[in-house]
Amino acid sequence: MRRLQEEPRITLEAQGKDAREVFAELFAQAQKSFVVNVAVERKVYLSLKEVPFFNALKLLCEATQTRFAVRDGVYYIEPLGASLPPESPPPAEAKRIRLVGTAIPLRTVAREIEKQAGMRVEVAPDVPDLRLSLNLPQSEVETVLDALCAGTGLRWERTAQGYRITLTEPPKVRSTPAPAPAQSSDIRTSSAAPRTAPPRPTPPERPLQCPKCRYNLQLDWRYCPICGAFVKHLTDRAKREQGRR
Repeated sequence: MRRLQEEPRITLEAQGKDAREVFAELFAQAQKSFVVNVAVERKVYLSLKEVPFFNALKLLCEATQTRFAVRDGVYYIEPLGASLPPESPPPAEAKRIRLVGTAIPLRTVAREIEKQAGMRVEVAPDVPDLRLSLNLPQSEVETVLDALCAGTGLRWERTAQGYRITLTEPPKVRSTPAPAPAQSSDIRTSSAAPRTAPPRPTPPERPLQCPKCRYNLQLDWRYCPICGAFVKHLTDRAKREQGRR
């Protein structure tokens, strides 16, 4: 029965021709890529007519005391005893993980990524343990990290062991303004009109704050980075109001 894909048929005639030229003619007829070691330098005497490519290659190798190996579709020809190029390892497949659930604590998510991807995912101590709702059935690790950090005030970075999740910027400590120093009494006895209170400046527009912990929010956050409260509805409304001004 005829094979679905027949080998190329090779016809070679060499009477004292250089072996490297004969190999070149062989692979040219077969339309295959090849590399011949420069040490393959000897005369060849042979006559082949309509011989299948693989058989012709083996006969030529026996006649020239060489051997061949195939790496990524390329034929390498080396003298017997020479080291052939190492076989290239197959490309590593990107790890894909599955994270589906609601209200999952951030550090639980990090441990699950470690378990599925086989690499360390560290969460900085000052990062709040946010609760996240995720629907990532088949995603690469860095795609998952992007989803975790989007709109939460977090960012991720590569480390020698894997990844680390940190705050975008450290939390700002709200300090109570120190009272103004008491002014020394005026010892002059000259009668002066009583001082009037200076006009109070109009306070600036009140910043958007988390309703739970009163931490100042940014308009692209979905969760408060301090207490983990869901604030997307507040930041979305603030963005709409800002757009109407």
